[in-house]
Amino acid sequence: MDNVQLAKDCVRLVGGKENVATVTHCFTRLRFQLKDKSKADIAALKELDGTLDALEVGDQTQVIIGPQVNEVFKEVEKVVGKSVADPTPVQDDAAAAADGATEKKGFTVGRLLDTVAGIFAPVITAITAGGMVKAALLIMGLFGLPTDSQEYYILNFIADAVFYFLPILLAFSSANKLGCNPYIAAIVGGVLLHPNWTALVSANEPVSFFGLPVTLYNYSSSVLPIILTVLFMSFVERFAEKVSPNVVKAVLQPLLTLGITAPVALIVIGPLGSIIGGFLASILSFLDTNVPILVPTIVGAVCPLLVFAGMHLAIFPSLQTIQLADMGYETVCGPGMLAANMAIAGSTLATAFRVKKAKNREMSISTGITALCGITEPALYGVVFKFHRPLVAGMIGGAVGGLFAGIMHLKRYAFATPGIPALPTFMGDDPMNIVIAVATVVIAFVVAFIASLILGVDEDGAEKQKA
Repeated sequence: MDNVQLAKDCVRLVGGKENVATVTHCFTRLRFQLKDKSKADIAALKELDGTLDALEVGDQTQVIIGPQVNEVFKEVEKVVGKSVADPTPVQDDAAAAADGATEKKGFTVGRLLDTVAGIFAPVITAITAGGMVKAALLIMGLFGLPTDSQEYYILNFIADAVFYFLPILLAFSSANKLGCNPYIAAIVGGVLLHPNWTALVSANEPVSFFGLPVTLYNYSSSVLPIILTVLFMSFVERFAEKVSPNVVKAVLQPLLTLGITAPVALIVIGPLGSIIGGFLASILSFLDTNVPILVPTIVGAVCPLLVFAGMHLAIFPSLQTIQLADMGYETVCGPGMLAANMAIAGSTLATAFRVKKAKNREMSISTGITALCGITEPALYGVVFKFHRPLVAGMIGGAVGGLFAGIMHLKRYAFATPGIPALPTFMGDDPMNIVIAVATVVIAFVVAFIASLILGVDEDGAEKQKA
């Protein structure tokens, strides 16, 4: 496959580089934010050699590439430029609208989900890196690395750094998504983590700012406070741009933006976000304590549908990060998604025994193996949704595996795409937890495999429908 040509074709079929507001990517798909979605030729994008599918989700135009998406994304960036918000202020709303850069206003659920997904998609790789370092450290501990050694200490804070400084990462990605200066946003994230602020929190003595009481919260590993702060900052930045005279705008606008946003974040928005986050954590804790089978079972069943629509990034990362920070483990995404991914692998590999055409068999085997590693999009687009019945089998296997994980109260201690290589993220204080994780893999895979063999595939019907 020629990644250069594929990138050029993708950009051309979404309306050209002039129509691309931003472009990001996750593990398998390009996520275009277009100025005019009507210019995108979805049908032609679906038929490109090298794409698995294309669809519109909320305000995004998504092109599913597969595991090699990172290479294609680099070529796309060469065509359209880096997808980083311009740190220079726009001239005015009219000029922005004339350039097509101003998004449609108004709240919709689709736009909310698109915004959340756009915020988390760029930072997933960093979070996964930290989670996998933590998993590798756990394995090294099992093979004799002392927990009180300097090597363990250093590797541990390398892994923790991603989560500790998560507000800065989210500040940058939130600013890119919301169209404000990402560098000032990152500074605001740094304010919430500054050692002097941490010292005030540790001292736990009354603090005021010009007579206003300041509530002390530890914002490391937090999610909602910085996202809400950057949302507020986007309005402050526009206000500062309007009231700043042109002759001093270059210095007055950033002064007003940071000078207003940071104190308001410490006094109002940060505590508000922490309260909301605490409330969500309480809900998750209640579910984890009282109905532990509910969430893993539901996630195991419906996860393929969320991944197919690209909405898993809008739902899971924020909730599981909140729970990880609050409890040291999470049960929101990891257990259910582990079951879902293994079930999709089972139903896809079983399809290889039921199809007659060699190309479909090869596709089932290759994408099924990829799904075992936690990357299910190639299987979903290339096999499961194409033949329909494997989807039903996968949802059955995912639900059964998720039910087992819930009954056994499976926990995940670090973040990584749930698959066989990421099983060490289920290693924790309870040595049986990893055994339960392996059993979840086996149950979900076997149930989906058998269900897929029984249900079979309508190969001829699928080919006719595609034609």
